Amino acid sequence: MYRYVFGPVPSRRLGKSLGVNVVPLKYCNFNCIYCQLGRTRHVINDLRMFYPPEDIIKEMEVVVRARNYDYLTFIGDGEPTLYAGLGKLIQWARNNQDRPLAILTNGAKLIDEEVRSWLSELDVVKVSTDAGSERTFRLINRPHREITFDRFIEGIERFREVFSGQIWTEVMLVKGINDNEEEMERIGEALRRYRPIGSI
Repeated sequence: MYRYVFGPVPSRRLGKSLGVNVVPLKYCNFNCIYCQLGRTRHVINDLRMFYPPEDIIKEMEVVVRARNYDYLTFIGDGEPTLYAGLGKLIQWARNNQDRPLAILTNGAKLIDEEVRSWLSELDVVKVSTDAGSERTFRLINRPHREITFDRFIEGIERFREVFSGQIWTEVMLVKGINDNEEEMERIGEALRRYRPIGSI
């Protein structure tokens, strides 16, 4: 019935999560080896206006009034922070409904000041940190060529400095790549740099 808004769906952390999908299938700046959606067909790292934000807002206007939910969560069939209209959607949601706002992101675009500004209006930002070194980052997340591990972590660190909400992190352990003691210690060091409230 709706193109962009779905749910609410049950979530361990977010309760009943009403999802807003802002990116078409497999437009992402990562090509993670474990992605449940398969291989990334469009590896990009620039902001794009995939959909008119007004179209997404029209759906949100209807659904937020009609459905009971705990969080309004921005996601994508790719990386949601690549959507150039995301800031406008977040501002609309902040002003027109009273539930907490979340995003599920890999975190790589947090090096961009504009993206940090958008996401600073949210209540929960969930990022991914599957590696503690450049080599493992390349093996597991296979990021766009512009993204280095140091810049990736630096972006989340900068965001932590301006964000008053909660940062959650997700760590995916891949057998034979990042599940050894040395790499897990490095991941721990990376997490200490931006201090999430917890890991999932």
